This record gives sequence, C-alpha cells and structure tokens, in this order.
Amino acid sequence: MNCVIIDDDPIILKQLSTFIDKSDLLNIKGLYHNPVQAFDTIQKNNIDLIFLDIEMPEMSGLEYLEEYKTKYQIIVISGDRKYALDSFAFGVTDYLLKPIEYNRFLKSVYRCIERNNNFRLDILKERFFVKIKEEIERIKLMDIVCINGSQDMDIVFTTKKAYKLKNDIVDLDVVASNSEFIKIDSDKIVNLNKIAKVKEGNLIFDETYHIGKIKISKDIEEKILKRMQQK
Repeated sequence: MNCVIIDDDPIILKQLSTFIDKSDLLNIKGLYHNPVQAFDTIQKNNIDLIFLDIEMPEMSGLEYLEEYKTKYQIIVISGDRKYALDSFAFGVTDYLLKPIEYNRFLKSVYRCIERNNNFRLDILKERFFVKIKEEIERIKLMDIVCINGSQDMDIVFTTKKAYKLKNDIVDLDVVASNSEFIKIDSDKIVNLNKIAKVKEGNLIFDETYHIGKIKISKDIEEKILKRMQQK
C-alpha cells in the first residue's frame, strides 16, 4: 500500500519510516510536517494510507479529517487520547498513541490491509496481500513464477518461496489479465519473464525457483513463444 506520513515531529517520522522498511508491507511516498505540504503527493501518487498527527502547524489533523474524511484510510498518531473520539467519528482506521511500538504499528497496518482488501485493485497495483499464520505478507506480482490452482488450494510459487493459500484468495483470471502472465490451462498461469526456456513441450525455469518442468500443449507452446518474441 502506498502511504505518506504527516507529523511535525522528526523523531516520529524517522521511527515510522523504519517500521515501514522493516515490515515490507507499505511503500513510503513522502514524509511531511503538515497536511499542506503533503497535498500534491497525496493527489498524484495513488495513496492508500495516511499516517496523520493531530497537533501540527498550518493545518491540524482534525481539520484535515474534516475536509478529507472519506477519501483515504487514515491511522491517527497522537500523544494524547483526548482526540480519539473525534478521530473515530471521522471514520479513521486506527489511533496510535505515542510512543509507538512496532507490534502495535503492525496491527494497525494489518487492519488497513484487511479493510482495503480488493484483489482486482491490488493486481492493478502489481501486488496483493496474504495472511499467513496471523501475519500479513505482500506478494509482488513481478516475483511470481507460476500459480497452480485446485479445488482445495492455490499454490503461488515466487522467486523466494511458495505460498499455499485457500482457493478463494487468488483470482487466476485477474492475474492472467496482466500482460506479463499467460494462462496455460484452466488452473495454472505462468509469468512469461520467469521462463528460462521452452523445450520439447515443457516450460523450464531457473533451478533456484525449485519448480520442475511444466508440460504444455502445442497450442500453448506456440502462444508462449509468440508472446516471448514480442517482448
């Protein structure tokens, strides 16, 4: 999720930036000391989430909420509980009290991801999120090698690891709509960029991906070779 941090405290800006880098769930698009400075970035960068302080110069967090309360997911950050009721009245996702602990920060981010869960929109942003043992991980579309679907589960093979997911999480047709992927049968798609070679009716991948050969039909082989030549 794309995010910005708006807080006039440089220590909080640095702390949240460190948390975001550590979690690998968010992309920081900007750090700002007040909402006025952040306005252009928020408008131009398809922002999903705003970390928003309350007491700031030029424009307070509550003034910002009053004007933009329905457009973005917002996590309020404050050193005082007294603004919590007013903040939640504007529909904010969460309220973090300073000093902020990493585990509490993660819970807020998970809440945002689950609240914002829309697989089709996520794929347009070239990533999606999955929950593994109470933790949420981000899977980048460019890292996917192939996806094997079945009635019971989908296995998403990436360049680093394989994810076994409930079969109602991944929409194969939506992933296959991306020009970098091709559907090779009713329950399997592959990333064209990850194919090492096409040989004797088989797709062959880099050995580090730990994926064996995938058998394909003659028609699919011709389509893949044509698509690869067009790249």
